[in-house]
Amino acid sequence: MTILNWVNNLGKKAKSPIHIANELQPQWGGILGIDGKPLKISGQERTVLIAVDITTHDPFYFLLAEAEDIENTKTFLLIIKEVFKYPIKAIVSDFGKGKVFIDLIEKIFPGIPHQVCAVHFSRYVDMRLPKSKKSQFYHENKLLRSLIKQIFFSDKFADVDELFQEFLKIEHIFTKKYQKEIIKSLKKNYDLLTTHFLVEGLPRDTNIVENIIKQLNRKLMQTNGFGNESNVYNFLKLWFTCYRFHPFTCSRYPERNGRCPLSIANSKGTPVDWLKYSVQNSNS
Repeated sequence: MTILNWVNNLGKKAKSPIHIANELQPQWGGILGIDGKPLKISGQERTVLIAVDITTHDPFYFLLAEAEDIENTKTFLLIIKEVFKYPIKAIVSDFGKGKVFIDLIEKIFPGIPHQVCAVHFSRYVDMRLPKSKKSQFYHENKLLRSLIKQIFFSDKFADVDELFQEFLKIEHIFTKKYQKEIIKSLKKNYDLLTTHFLVEGLPRDTNIVENIIKQLNRKLMQTNGFGNESNVYNFLKLWFTCYRFHPFTCSRYPERNGRCPLSIANSKGTPVDWLKYSVQNSNS
């Protein structure tokens, strides 16, 4: 409890993501990754909406919201657009709860390429298709699962499109209701699932954002819960600032090792001591 009290008191003084952006003026690459992370406050479920610049791996903004719904997600996206003035080129996301991301992104960022995470769609397929060998439709389910994975994890769009067209010719062999529902979703979301072939640097998945969420989860597990939203917000301000200033040590891109996300974003005079920077001269 003593450590958590220290964190809370420091978090009250810590600079907000908007404050940091205004001061350090990071130069982001324009590929935006978004996702939501559920957490509980006194037993009540809340959501942290997270925005990451994929090029620099910089989680530059978070919003503590009551839910991953239309109202909160709209606020989240408008702040990214109007307050941060994020130089948007493309977006990668999952569908969002109730597919809330799809329509809002189209309305708030019209004409901006949007990739829906192929890994999430693959998980949806695995969840819906029975894997039991005892099933009467085992071979059809196995074939459908294999074809979908080939389509969305191929390296060339020409191969993907050819596979998809061939798949459409044999879709009639999949007769079960759950198979038809998967195929309907596949056809409806085909363009969203293949956008990454059309935009350089746009990933087919949200793995970068999910990796940040995994690291956040490890810290949240150590806190044993939060009593109120103020404590959560103060904790999140500190954690995200720490992450943004922490150098990579095992990146698959060797040139990034020894550099933090804000340094990669060529921020103005990125401070060495993130905590001292965050809590000094702050009005947050």
